[in-house]
Amino acid sequence: MTAKKIAHQGKAQAGRNDTANSSSDTEYLVRFLDAVKNASERLRVDLKTYRGNTYIDIRVWYVDAAGQYHPSSKGVMLKPTLAPELLRGIALAAQSFDPKGAA
Repeated sequence: MTAKKIAHQGKAQAGRNDTANSSSDTEYLVRFLDAVKNASERLRVDLKTYRGNTYIDIRVWYVDAAGQYHPSSKGVMLKPTLAPELLRGIALAAQSFDPKGAA
């Protein structure tokens, strides 16, 4: 079963911390970011465990007709050891759009 299907089983609700879901394979530990992307999507950064390993999950969540949020396939799940490298890449990408070229 894929991580997406397992996460869908939890049926996360808007405003809820999603600290656990119905599958014993996935557990949401901490939500670091819950930003509004648009009227029907949110960008969430979570720390979670999956099959005994800890991951950072950066994912777009969408709202269904009942007002519940669910994880989409738009995102990435990575080991925390890759976070510094990812942050460097994000910083470089952000700098490339800075009209002043500031670091």
